[in-house]
Amino acid sequence: MTWQAMQRTVINGVLLEIRVSGAGEPVVFVHGAMGDECAAVVIEPALTDHYRVIHYHRRGWGDSEPLTAPLSIAQEAADCLAVMHHLGVERAHLVGQSYGGAVVLQVALDAPNAVQSLALLEPGLPSILLNAPAFGAMMTKAATLYQTGDKAGAIEALGQEVAGDDYRTIFDRTLPAGYFERWVADADTIFLPGEPALQAWTFTQAEATRITQPVLNMRGENTRSYFREVYETVQQWLPSAENFVLPNATHCMLQTNPRCAADRLADFFARHPF
Repeated sequence: MTWQAMQRTVINGVLLEIRVSGAGEPVVFVHGAMGDECAAVVIEPALTDHYRVIHYHRRGWGDSEPLTAPLSIAQEAADCLAVMHHLGVERAHLVGQSYGGAVVLQVALDAPNAVQSLALLEPGLPSILLNAPAFGAMMTKAATLYQTGDKAGAIEALGQEVAGDDYRTIFDRTLPAGYFERWVADADTIFLPGEPALQAWTFTQAEATRITQPVLNMRGENTRSYFREVYETVQQWLPSAENFVLPNATHCMLQTNPRCAADRLADFFARHPF
C-alpha cells in the first residue's frame, strides 16, 4: 500500500498538514482523536478514482501546529472551512468520525451553503458520551496514566476501549507504520489541561432540525453501547438520514474496515451529487 506524504501549509494563520488526491467533487475528511484515523480510507480507489479527496491534520495532530490551549469546536469548524477556502472549494461532501463528526456538524450549522452532504460516523455527541459511565471510566483511567507520565499506556487504554482489544493487529494491516508512536506523540492534544472542547460544545435536537443536507449515519457493527446510542440519537434527530451499519468494524471504522467504508461513502456521494 502506498502512503502519500502530507504537506504543511499556512491556513487560517496556522500551519496545517494537508493532503489532496483524486479529482471530481470535493470530499473533506475530518479525523477524531487519532491523526492517522483517515489514512487508509482516503487512498481507497472507490474515492480517489471519482472524487477530490481532501484530508488534513487538525491543530495539535501530526506535524500541524501544536496546541497550547484547548480549541473550541467552533474554531475547529473555522479551520475546516479555511482548508476548503485555501483550496478554492466552495462546497464539499464532509465526512467526520467521532470528534470529527462534531466538527462537521458545526460546519453545517455555521456555513450550510458550504456543505453538500454529511457523513456522520458515530459523532462525539457530549450529551451521550459525557453521561456514559463506561466512557467516563475509560477516560479517567487513560487520563490517570497520562498524568503519571505513561503516555503509551494512556493511548493503549483509549485504543482498546474505542477500537477493541485486538485493534493493533488490525491497525498493523490498515495504517502506515509507526501509527502507534505518532498517536502517543499526540497524547498531549487528547489530554490537554483545561476544559475539554467537546464538554463545552452543545448539539441539541432543535439544532439538528437546521441540518437540511443529505446525511449518512454510520456505525460500526461491533461498536460500544454508548456509540450505538449516538447512532440511534442521530437516527431519531435526523429522521431523513440514511442509516448504515458497517460490518467488521468498531467505533474506529475508518481504520478497521476502510475499504467497505469507502465503498459506502462513494455510493452515498454518487446519489447526492452537486
